[in-house]
Amino acid sequence: MIEPSTVRFVSASVYAISALVLLGLARRKPAALRRYCYPFVAVVAIAGVGVGLWGAGVGTFAVASGTLEGGQLLTDYVAYPFLFGFAAFVSGAGQRYVVGVTALTVTMRLGYDFAEVFEGPLALAGTAAILVGYLVLLGVFFGPLSTAAARQPPARELFFKKTRNLSLFAFGVLIAWAMVSIAGLLDTFTAAVTLEYLDLLLRVGFAGFVFANVETLAAETESRGDAGTDTGESAPHTVPGAGVD
Repeated sequence: MIEPSTVRFVSASVYAISALVLLGLARRKPAALRRYCYPFVAVVAIAGVGVGLWGAGVGTFAVASGTLEGGQLLTDYVAYPFLFGFAAFVSGAGQRYVVGVTALTVTMRLGYDFAEVFEGPLALAGTAAILVGYLVLLGVFFGPLSTAAARQPPARELFFKKTRNLSLFAFGVLIAWAMVSIAGLLDTFTAAVTLEYLDLLLRVGFAGFVFANVETLAAETESRGDAGTDTGESAPHTVPGAGVD
């Protein structure tokens, strides 16, 4: 049987190639859009480093009754909060929502670590953090963030809906995988293959989707600039994460 480390080295190679391709695509975007693209290149590149370290067994340390992988922690704690924070930003909601969604995602990921390495009440608390946190994410994304997106231009509202649906679906599948994994229902090889596939889909697939639709953010800026010129007033400066509270 193929070793899990081999699966992770292959995955790390895919991440590395994907990061180079995304970097090339980012450089072809207008200068105003590159600030939205480069962070995704960084997320994919960091995933390659993290998965590579994980495959090599570097950074493994024992905690309570289990072990944590430094490489996995690096890639997950960078990718998940950023991806969901970006989805919240696309809605045009205020910075407090972006920060809140980011913090909630970190809490959910920490819950997985607790469920993985502890037993008893701490493990149950970790599992509860994952499930309750996901329900809260659903409420926020389909509630206040959808309301904020409805106040945006139609193209950006549609971009938000697609981003929201993709991120929530992919993360929901990951949560299902986590529950099955914690229950010990997957062998080592199957767990490694399925996890790497889901992570690649979430990181590289999400990045590709954003690259294909990032012009939507520029269109909003341009329309505001035109409005400012027509009225003789300067258009407001758009700051990532700032918008409607």
